[in-house]
Amino acid sequence: LIAVAKPANLPVHNSARYHNNTLIQVLERARPDAPFLSLGHRLDRETSGVLLVSKTPECDRALKKLFEARDGIEKTYLAITHGVPEEGRLERSIELDPTHSTRVKMRLSEEPGSLYSSTVFTVVEVRGGYARVRCDLETGRQHQIRIHLASLGTPVVGDKLYGKDESLFAKGADGELTGADLELLELPRHALHAARIALPHPILGGRLDVSSPLPSDLAGFWAAL
Repeated sequence: LIAVAKPANLPVHNSARYHNNTLIQVLERARPDAPFLSLGHRLDRETSGVLLVSKTPECDRALKKLFEARDGIEKTYLAITHGVPEEGRLERSIELDPTHSTRVKMRLSEEPGSLYSSTVFTVVEVRGGYARVRCDLETGRQHQIRIHLASLGTPVVGDKLYGKDESLFAKGADGELTGADLELLELPRHALHAARIALPHPILGGRLDVSSPLPSDLAGFWAAL
């Protein structure tokens, strides 16, 4: 395994918009003799933090089985939010929003087939109208933390999709954010960081526990409040 501290704004996989500079491509250039590199899981492009990459097909298969079964997996994120969310477990199912133009936005749903989602929130510190929040994932759905926090009325700072103006998502993707847009966002990327992952090592079997410190942009934003 390789444990990577992924920087914000680095996509982890190819897409129609992002295909020239992904995490795997960066690793392949750094390790030209590596015969195999495969993502064990994923993070949103703007999310920073710890990410596991398999170096062998055997490890890749075993790791993905662990994630699929959520067998002994612990994932902890840190978020900076507008307002102070209610602490405790939030269980709200979500689904892809078929009405949204980007086809990536999720929405809360109680419809059959929606995805059960559970997050435990702990407020670490409050400064003014902002909170630093520990988010422990009990399920691993797309945008789960961001939509759950937004549903509490405490969206993640800098969130272009679930924050104050969802039109900023498309503008950001096209590189068309104005100074006024950035002032509204307060941060050029959403303030979400994958701080820790713990799991049984997929090959060796012992407990693997990896942490990634809060990056300088989020630490600086918090320190300046």
